[in-house]
Amino acid sequence: MKKIFFGILYISLVVSIWLILLILLTVTSPSYGYNNETEIQTVLLAESLIGKPYEQEGNTPEEGFNSTGFIQYVFREAESIVLPGSPSQLWKLGKPIERSEIQPGDVLFFTGSENLIPAIYKGDDSIIVVATNEGVIKRNIVEDSYWSDRYKGARRYTNIADELNPVAVKALELVGSPYELGGNDPNGFDHSGFVQYVFSEVNKLDLPRTSNEQWRVGMEVDTAGIKSGDVLFFQGSSVRLPGIYIDNGIFVIVTTNGVAVADLETSDYWKSRLLGAKRFTNNIIEEDIVSNPIVEKAMDLLGTPYNPEENSPTEGFNTTNFVRYVFKDTLDIQLSVFSDRIYEIGESISKEDLQPGDLVFFRGSSLIPGIYKGNGMFIVQTTEGVAERDIESEYWSGIYVGAKRLTGADIYYSRPENYKENENSVIREAMKYIGTPYLLGGDTIDGFDCSYLVQTVFRDANNIYLPRITYKQCEVGETIDFVNKRPGDVIYFTGKWREGISHAVIYLGNNYIIHASGDEGMTTINYLGPYLLDSLAVVKRFDSLSLRLDSKVVEEAYKTLGVRYLAGGNTKEGYNHSGFIQYVMKAGLDIDLPRYSSQQWALRKRNKKGRFRYWRCSFLRRLQQGTATRIVYWKWAVYHRNRI
Repeated sequence: MKKIFFGILYISLVVSIWLILLILLTVTSPSYGYNNETEIQTVLLAESLIGKPYEQEGNTPEEGFNSTGFIQYVFREAESIVLPGSPSQLWKLGKPIERSEIQPGDVLFFTGSENLIPAIYKGDDSIIVVATNEGVIKRNIVEDSYWSDRYKGARRYTNIADELNPVAVKALELVGSPYELGGNDPNGFDHSGFVQYVFSEVNKLDLPRTSNEQWRVGMEVDTAGIKSGDVLFFQGSSVRLPGIYIDNGIFVIVTTNGVAVADLETSDYWKSRLLGAKRFTNNIIEEDIVSNPIVEKAMDLLGTPYNPEENSPTEGFNTTNFVRYVFKDTLDIQLSVFSDRIYEIGESISKEDLQPGDLVFFRGSSLIPGIYKGNGMFIVQTTEGVAERDIESEYWSGIYVGAKRLTGADIYYSRPENYKENENSVIREAMKYIGTPYLLGGDTIDGFDCSYLVQTVFRDANNIYLPRITYKQCEVGETIDFVNKRPGDVIYFTGKWREGISHAVIYLGNNYIIHASGDEGMTTINYLGPYLLDSLAVVKRFDSLSLRLDSKVVEEAYKTLGVRYLAGGNTKEGYNHSGFIQYVMKAGLDIDLPRYSSQQWALRKRNKKGRFRYWRCSFLRRLQQGTATRIVYWKWAVYHRNRI
């Protein structure tokens, strides 16, 4: 019994001693938690590098390592994780780990004489680290006071891809890529090209090509709320410089030395130049772009074939007709068939200030118009079909001419529907003929020319009977200085298809006109730009020529303007002088005059009193034969008749 008792007492004493020793060991030594060596790839690779030399800027086994280059290499090769090359930047990334939770593969940090020293934890209180005089070595951080006294903390990077935005992860992968002005691929980047490339690769998102455009789009983020994957903007010497935010003040940006990691908190240079931050997501960018109806329609037409003669989605477009179709469909405005005349309208826009829906122009055999989509991309009709193109690509940037934005006034004055209630009756009447085909010499609604349009609308709107031919029209009415023109005036031009005055337009206001145009092939609204103004002849106002509505004789006389001279004639087929008087008196007042002028002259005494009181004819002793002379005479007679 005593033997059993002393046996139990002995065992208890031994256990107590071991417990005391364990407690003492725990108090005097730091605890690194996980205490079993785990065969993980990171640790295995790190162990295989023991003995590799130290190299100040090294990050490969062939050349050697510095402390962070060693960490970079191990994680890149073993875990496909890209980490920054600065110890302080490395410290700011990853998940902080308590000492009791440290596992093999975590990175421990120790305070060095100048910088932090990172090391890979192997397990069993051992680390693998780079020493300046020994290269890659293994050390016990409990037994070696140098390391135990300098311990700062630990980070875990194995799940960093889940903790960071994928955009940030991709940005880190590109660190070290070279700088190239205008570059936007891993062979070379500039600032905006780098940001554009990363978002395109990760999110399939088309960001603008230029930094100023990138600054304009996206959602503004308060600097206190910046998240991984946001884009920081800094003020450069002349442009904004974008960089991609990683985490905890770390960001990736292009420098003249290539793509690099920087620390916003420790760099006075970058901190003093920070302008703000933007967040780019598919929803934010697509809302900014697709909400534009012009862009939306243009995108619907992607792939439409090229056809130099057609202007429909089924048959295809030429470069100008593609743009014309989109603007007609979305805004109900008819742009010119000539791209250089489209370039005359709107507000000139710099490339940096382009917005979705703007018109962009490029140099070709004639100007090539396209529709700006946003994010540095535009939509254009190419020989391969309607396609998206990069405005900063080598080809398109080399032939870029400029950009125009249609203002609210441009859109308003180009829309026929906005003239339906116009106060000017001539303008209201003219709008009825929008789209009517042009036909030189035509005098029906199936097709007509410019002078017929002017003659018709003034007759039907205001009972003003003008000559049929342009150069005759501009001989009547009041001549107006160009600067004093007003809506409803008629502007005449020279030399478009023949010498002398050969074209007439009705002025709408704000430098817009309506005319039957041979160039455009129809009656349409156009901008009064340099092309037309170069051949400006005269501005005419015909208000004073309106007929007295109580005089049927005068109205009938005006209706005959332009009818040819015909010896012995007294019908619409042609007149001589007395036949003209006989015809209009019969048509206007149902008065039967004698056929010959001498007989008509004999009735003059009856004109003083009686039923002929409301008409009077003027007689000339000698009249030259021909329509032109008769027109001048008739105009003179009617002009004075209005004052009787």
